Amino acid sequence: MVFQIFAREGCNICVKAQQVLSRLGVQFEVRYVDGPNASVENLVDFAFYDWVDTPPLVVVTDGDKVLARWDGNEIADASKSWHLNVERWLKEQGALKV
Repeated sequence: MVFQIFAREGCNICVKAQQVLSRLGVQFEVRYVDGPNASVENLVDFAFYDWVDTPPLVVVTDGDKVLARWDGNEIADASKSWHLNVERWLKEQGALKV
């Protein structure tokens, strides 16, 4: 299971996604799609996983199969806890033991 965060440099929501995954003990790769560290490869993969208007896009894959994805709107939604959402998903996958 691979977590990728397609992020914009200087994006507060992108930082929140990184912090939540870190607190849950999830290893992830940050792939910048905007800013000085953006790359063509990151942009191509970002488009492949469905470009979104609100960064970040968090994608979980297993090989070529997309297991889950969350966009910036879901991560930033103050009415719901993205942390609890991801934690619940990880438990369902058997990837988080409590």
